[in-house]
Amino acid sequence: MSVRALGVIVSGGRHCVLSADDFLLIEGTMRARGAKTIFTDGSAGVADQVEAWAERRGISVSKVTANWMHEGTASPEERNTSLVELARTVIAFPGEEPTDDLLEKARRRRLRIVESPGRLAARRPALERPIINLTPGPRQRSGPSPKL
Repeated sequence: MSVRALGVIVSGGRHCVLSADDFLLIEGTMRARGAKTIFTDGSAGVADQVEAWAERRGISVSKVTANWMHEGTASPEERNTSLVELARTVIAFPGEEPTDDLLEKARRRRLRIVESPGRLAARRPALERPIINLTPGPRQRSGPSPKL
């Protein structure tokens, strides 16, 4: 088994709050994949929450930040390129453009992607029809309809 198989990448946005079910998803995916390490981007939001959760459980966490130097600070896209080389599985939570970029890179490398129910729900298209208002108007009566 390669070193890459022993870790998972967890990604999501700054404003996403993980639930108990989300942590169960991480734990179950790690168990199913035989993962021993979590890789994050080290940013605020999902990464912070996962790191705190993993620390309490004694799970190793490696941060791959965008703050390394090479004629300037690395971009999130460069960080994501480094991240996808570290594991074979990505667990994705709702996020912004950097999360989408990471998933695009993971798909190109044919990594396994596990999307959380919250991420799937956030990507559903909105209703295209207006919602019908069922409150009584001036010509409507409330109560049972009259018998004809």
